[in-house]
Amino acid sequence: MEENQEGPIGYLEKIAMITDAMEKIFPTSQSAILFELEEPDFYKIMLDFKENSKNVGRFKIDISGVEIIFMLKGYEPPVIEEPPVIEEKIGKLRKFFNLLSGKKSSWFFI
Repeated sequence: MEENQEGPIGYLEKIAMITDAMEKIFPTSQSAILFELEEPDFYKIMLDFKENSKNVGRFKIDISGVEIIFMLKGYEPPVIEEPPVIEEKIGKLRKFFNLLSGKKSSWFFI
């Protein structure tokens, strides 16, 4: 028996049917579909779509305005930490250097 192997066209046709249904159900809404896949399925689809994403745990495609997201099961996106907020001191320094250079300034020492 020959094993049924689907290429990217087979996947795209089936996913396109899903996106068409989504558009009919919610015509005025923006939609996204998330597939959380086991490792073999995820990498097979990633290779089929020839996706060379920097974010190897997930990638997305857009079909008719519906965002399709493929994510590796158990994938946790990297946490982007906000840089610490540093108080702006440039204005105070500028006033200080103006004072040193003899320019008039309304800066007072603290």
